[in-house]
Amino acid sequence: MILNGASLCSVNEFHLTEYHRLLLSGWFVRLNRFFCLFIVLVSVASAATDDPVVLHRGTAAAPWSLDPTLAAGTMASPIVTDMYVGLMARNEKSVPELAGATEWTVSEDGTVYTFKLRTDLRWSDGKLIDADDFVYSYRRLIDPKTGSFMGAPFFVFENARKIIRGEAEVESLGVTALDKFTVEFRLTQPVPYFLELIGNMQLGLVPRHVIEKYGKAWTRPGRMVSSGPFVLAERVPQSYVKLVKNPYFYDADSVQIDEVYYHPTQDLATSLRRFRVGELDIVLNYPSDKLAWIRENIPETLHRVPSPGTYFLVINMAKPPFDDLRVRRALNIALDREAITDKLLRTGVTPAYAWTPTVFDNYDGITIPDQLVPLNERQELARKLLREAGFGEDNPLRFTLQYDTKQENRKIMVALAAMWQAVGVQAEIINMEFRMLNRKINTGDFEVIRWFYMASYNDPYAFLQNMDGDSPNNWPRFSSTEYDELLYQSNLAKDPDERQRLLQRAETVFMSEYPMIPLFYYIGKRLISTDVKGWIDSSRGTPPSRYLRLERE
Repeated sequence: MILNGASLCSVNEFHLTEYHRLLLSGWFVRLNRFFCLFIVLVSVASAATDDPVVLHRGTAAAPWSLDPTLAAGTMASPIVTDMYVGLMARNEKSVPELAGATEWTVSEDGTVYTFKLRTDLRWSDGKLIDADDFVYSYRRLIDPKTGSFMGAPFFVFENARKIIRGEAEVESLGVTALDKFTVEFRLTQPVPYFLELIGNMQLGLVPRHVIEKYGKAWTRPGRMVSSGPFVLAERVPQSYVKLVKNPYFYDADSVQIDEVYYHPTQDLATSLRRFRVGELDIVLNYPSDKLAWIRENIPETLHRVPSPGTYFLVINMAKPPFDDLRVRRALNIALDREAITDKLLRTGVTPAYAWTPTVFDNYDGITIPDQLVPLNERQELARKLLREAGFGEDNPLRFTLQYDTKQENRKIMVALAAMWQAVGVQAEIINMEFRMLNRKINTGDFEVIRWFYMASYNDPYAFLQNMDGDSPNNWPRFSSTEYDELLYQSNLAKDPDERQRLLQRAETVFMSEYPMIPLFYYIGKRLISTDVKGWIDSSRGTPPSRYLRLERE
């Protein structure tokens, strides 16, 4: 008689005499128990191999949007990068490389780029992606009706500036589908950083067939369709964003992570605790007062790298009395940046007097004359400028300083208010959620506001183009024809040194008006679990999840 594993483990189902005789023997009882245990262990092992590989990443706050055309800030960037690819995408070193395209050519004058597309590129719902999808995505980014604040870097596209001004139809944008799998770009001038630019997350593809069906609600789980290695599965406000592997991604076989959770944690101490107990595999910030503890106890997890980002305050030049240069300069020079970086934060960030960091290739930055003057002399000059502008002990300058809720931000804002009080200025600090802060700065509903900027491509132009007169990211409402012309000429310069000089002159023109108050340049402060493999530190940003793998102990 032949018995299978099920019959051995379900003896009540059998009533054969021979079976009963065997069952009474001790050796068979032991054999039966052993075999049943073996079946259970094999089942458990099999189930274990089927368990998804799950990566848990921390973010500073919940992104207000996951739409690549609208999303802004470091909270959204890693998530959107995981979900979308464009013609180019960032590799494991965060360097743009061909993704949705297989090859490209450029005209002799540098103003026409042509890309051949992959023929196996599909949306996460299985629908084929073709050249018309790329054209739609670029038009949507530039179209004023979309409400994107991310279009400024793409003024170099033919007619983009006119479209944003409402002077031309969006169909005139210099992006054309030559055939089903060929896209052509026409530029207004040569752009030395063009391949870097189109690796930007704002140029990730977006699905026309889904957007036209659901409108603004297209980014909800179950509706959202993506082109990259992952697709949105769940989004629980203030709790997590869950992505799952996209089986239709053209390189899905190389992706070793099945699920990625992004956990917004504004309290840095909480974030560190969650990392220590294994709830988070990746943390992009930590409490400054815990750096010594981290170095002593978990040094193998500490990753620090310069970042192309600046932490600053924006002054609304359109609102009196901030339309007065004397007031803006007084607020700027009264601050002790070294006290903030070296005594308050102590994380390795460096004081910033100019806006653009010096981590970019071929850019040494500029020196602001005020930074060479001792603090006590700067404070005395600040008092003098305020008196000349009509403010004094009987009529102190009062304004609101808005910032997003975060422990580190609050410490900085309290310190700034104290420094201004030393020169007779009274700043009322007001905190709010990041989503509200984002709305305030983009609508001009502020006097002075805390903000930050991280370059989306490796060129100083990534910073300076924001202050172009037509840019929707011109937060201080700065305007200068000289500045705009210098930016334009910088892209025509073929000599890198000449281009740097033009960009430095442009930044000097900008900073001489004191439209913002740079405080410090960022440094990447990351905690990476030793279970995470494939992580490569880069000043360009964090590696996409598709290049990571997990080896749990």
